[in-house]
Amino acid sequence: MDDRSFDYTGVSVLRALERANNYNAYLADLIESAAGGTRHVLDFGAGLGTFSKLLRHRGFDVRCVEKDERLAEKLRAAGFNTVRDITEIEPASMEFIFSLNVLEHIDDDVFVASALRDKLTIGGRLFIYVPAFDCLWTSLDDRLQHYRRYTTKRLSRLVRSVHLRVIECRYADSLGFFAALLFRIAGSKDGDLDPRHVDTYDKMAMPISRRIDRLTSSFVGKNVYVTCTKE
Repeated sequence: MDDRSFDYTGVSVLRALERANNYNAYLADLIESAAGGTRHVLDFGAGLGTFSKLLRHRGFDVRCVEKDERLAEKLRAAGFNTVRDITEIEPASMEFIFSLNVLEHIDDDVFVASALRDKLTIGGRLFIYVPAFDCLWTSLDDRLQHYRRYTTKRLSRLVRSVHLRVIECRYADSLGFFAALLFRIAGSKDGDLDPRHVDTYDKMAMPISRRIDRLTSSFVGKNVYVTCTKE
């Protein structure tokens, strides 16, 4: 896997997002729904462990894959069974894998999607959540060394190319699309994400965005996700 697959100068961004309680609860709900009832899950690209901790609190047994050794050690210290590479996970051993905002950092996303598929049991599920729409590309994408943004078509095509069946593919955070567009127009040129802006959006806009998503998830959102299965 490309050594540029994750740029850990982005830890400050992860920390800014870590306290976005409404947004994180929304994503945890999406993950729990996608899991299809299994409680044994793998967090691919676990980072600070924000979602591993949320899911563990909800009764999930979470294993982690985290490339950065410093973050991996923190995850182990927090009690998570953590490895640094997906190749360390046994083939056909996982009932559910989720990956949040990781594949956009990886040059060969087909290779990684295939590797994740190989770790799923028959009937196992994969949930991928990534940034949406090239028109939202900003200095933050440059700073985090993103390779791409996705659409429902592009993300569905990716998982189908590695022989996974799409269960659901939708956009998420509709109001976030317009906030990101504003950031593109007037945002910081150095890619800084102001924690105060994150807090304000999370408290004031995210609850509304979550309700609107029920009507708009087929065509607009700041992010896009897919739930797929191995047959």
